[in-house]
Amino acid sequence: MKRLIKAILFTACLSFIFISGCKKKETVEVDNETQSSVDNAVADQEYAAIVPAVNNHAINTKGTGVAGRFSSTASSPCDTLTWLNRATADTNLVNGKYVKAPLYELNLAGACGSSFSDGKIRTGKWTIRITGPMKNVGSQMIIKLVNHKTNSTITYACDSMVITTISSSTLSSTFNIKLINGVCSSSSWTIKYSSDRTLTHYIHGNPYGSDPLTSIYGTANGINRQGRAFTVNIPQNTPLTKYKSCQYIQKGILTLTPEGFKERIVDFGYSISPNVAGGCDDDASFTVNGNTVAFKLK
Repeated sequence: MKRLIKAILFTACLSFIFISGCKKKETVEVDNETQSSVDNAVADQEYAAIVPAVNNHAINTKGTGVAGRFSSTASSPCDTLTWLNRATADTNLVNGKYVKAPLYELNLAGACGSSFSDGKIRTGKWTIRITGPMKNVGSQMIIKLVNHKTNSTITYACDSMVITTISSSTLSSTFNIKLINGVCSSSSWTIKYSSDRTLTHYIHGNPYGSDPLTSIYGTANGINRQGRAFTVNIPQNTPLTKYKSCQYIQKGILTLTPEGFKERIVDFGYSISPNVAGGCDDDASFTVNGNTVAFKLK
């Protein structure tokens, strides 16, 4: 009987240890999800370049009413801006709006395909409808991307990008940017992305005379290439900053929350030596649960 009791107790102890061990393993969570941070950057960096690019070309087209010349990120001597409905458009103003909005087509790079100032090569077309002079508060551009591709590898599309002027001067212009159903894709993956942002473009840099730059804050949501949903918030006091001469976001802090994981803080100013913090490189980091992990913006 004593032997039987000892055997039962021994078996019970082993079972308890085994079950406890299993439970311990089940509750340990390693939060190393970086794909959402990478995919958010892939989308943000390119869509942020579109507004300055459109304005750079629009100022050369009669009737667009853009104040000041933008030295945009996406500018190439090969681009052509064509007025599609010149015969039927009516740029007379009623209550600050065109009677019939002009429609343009921007052909990126054309047959030339030369590299832009940020090192990327862009091809494809954009259609652009302008409701009123973009120097006027409340005027809008509605943009659609047609086969927009960077470096012949990533294709960017969207149902529309609606750009509304908040303010405009010879030094800077500020817009509200709504990206509706954006899609970034390569031959092996797809990212879905939508955003509602405030964008300021400093035409002559900030401070004046430095590299022209774009800063952005606001919210976004998307689905990464692994099918995981995520949400993003960029506070106004830590906007993302992208300079004309660099293809990467160089500064700024945002919070990003992948579905099923905790919020992480993403710092685009993080750099790995010998790169300089906040310099033009593809380094960034995210911090979650007190741990900081470096990752690449591509």
